[in-house]
Amino acid sequence: MDLRYLVLVVVGFALSVLGFVMLGGRRSRPLPAGLVFLAGIVSLVLGILLTCVPGFFSG
Repeated sequence: MDLRYLVLVVVGFALSVLGFVMLGGRRSRPLPAGLVFLAGIVSLVLGILLTCVPGFFSG
């Protein structure tokens, strides 16, 4: 298990929470908030796959 990929998990979690909060705000535009949320989910899933499943992308 490579612990350097945990940075992706932490950043992904933070971005997904931030995007979720931005989506609920009244002043925020939905498109940037949705993109932040989507980037957070992608980073979170990628970080979990790279951390917990060794060799997932190496075939």
